[in-house]
Amino acid sequence: MLQYIERLTNPRGTGSRAADVASTPDNGEGLLPNFCRGEMVINVIVLAEFLAIVATIITPPITASIFQDLFFISLFLQWIGLFSVGSLCMARPYLNRLKERRAVLMAYLLLLCVTWAVSEFALWVMAGAGITDSARPPWYAYFHGQNLTVSAIVNALALRYFVARHQLRQRTLAEERARATVLKYRIRPYFLFNGMNIIASLTRRAPARAESALEDMAELFRLMLDDTKDLLPIHQEIKIARKYLKLEKLRLENRLTANWQIDTLPRTAKTPVLMLQLLLENAIHQGIEPLAKGGIIDVHLWIENTRLHISVRNPMAEQTSTTHYGDDTAINNIRLRLQDLYGDAAVLEFQKDENSVAVNISHPAFGDSSDENFSSGR
Repeated sequence: MLQYIERLTNPRGTGSRAADVASTPDNGEGLLPNFCRGEMVINVIVLAEFLAIVATIITPPITASIFQDLFFISLFLQWIGLFSVGSLCMARPYLNRLKERRAVLMAYLLLLCVTWAVSEFALWVMAGAGITDSARPPWYAYFHGQNLTVSAIVNALALRYFVARHQLRQRTLAEERARATVLKYRIRPYFLFNGMNIIASLTRRAPARAESALEDMAELFRLMLDDTKDLLPIHQEIKIARKYLKLEKLRLENRLTANWQIDTLPRTAKTPVLMLQLLLENAIHQGIEPLAKGGIIDVHLWIENTRLHISVRNPMAEQTSTTHYGDDTAINNIRLRLQDLYGDAAVLEFQKDENSVAVNISHPAFGDSSDENFSSGR
C-alpha cells in the first residue's frame, strides 16, 4: 500500500534519479528522512486517509451516516498524521545526532506521544462540543488503548518504510555521485602521455610553443580535477575545447582542421563540464585518426527555444558504422551524463551522410531538468 501511495504522490516516476534528487531541498544527511518536505507530508495525508476509510468500514457506526463517520475519523487521523510529521520535522536535527537504534526508538516514542496527545485533545474537544458528558467518559481507557495499539503498529511499519526508502535513496545518490565523477573527468589516458611527449619534443626546438602547450594542458586538467562543477557556462566550455584541439593539433598537425560555427549564445547558457571536449575527442578518434589524410571537424552551437544545440561532424572511414560509432566509450559517457543531469529532457542522436557522421545534442540551456519543467525530447 505504501508503494502505491508513493506512486500516487510522485507521478513523475523514477525517470531521472539525478533530477529527482536535485529537486529535494534536503541535504540527505542522517538516518531519518526530511519530514518537512511537501512530498512526505502528502504521503502521510494519503496514508491517514486510507486508514480512515478502513477504520470507517470495520468499526461500529458512530453516527447515522457513514459519510459523517468517515469525516470525523478522517479529521482525527489527519490531526495525528500532520502533528506526527510536524514533530519529526522539528526533532529530526536532534534525532540524527543520535546513534541509529536510539534515533529510531526516540522517533517511534515521539509518534506514540503525539497519538496520545491528539487523542486526549480530541476528548476535550468532544466534551466542549457537548458530544460527551466529560473529557473522561467511561470508555476513556479503551479509547486511548485502541489508538495507541493501532498507532504502534502503523507507525512501526511506516517509520521502517520511510527510513528504508531514505537509506536506499542515499545509497543511490552516493553511487550516482561516484559515477558522475568518473564520467565527468574521464579522458583517454594516452592523450596525457602523447601530450607530454609532444611538449617534451618542443622544449628544445620551440620553447614558446611548449610553454603554451603546458599552459593549455594545465588549464584542461585543472578543470578535470575540479569536483565542484557539473555545469559550465558554454563560453568557458568552448574555450576549454579550443585548448584541447590546440593540443591535439600539435600531435596530428595538418591532418586536423576545425571549423567553428558559433551563433550568438547567452552568457548564462550552460552545458555539462567537458562534454564538448569529449565530443571532439570522439570525432578525432573515430574520424580523423583512421584517415591517412585526416579531415575537417565541423562544430556548430546555437540556441533555439531555450535549448542549447551542439553538433559535431567529422569524416568517417568507410569501414566505420554508426552502430560502432554509437557504442564508443566517449559517446556512452556523454549519454549517461546527459541522462543523469537532464533525464528525458536531453537528446543525443546521430546524422550520417555518405562520407561523414554528426553527433547532435540538445539539452536545456539554462540549468538541469530540476530548474524547469522541460518536455520530453526523446
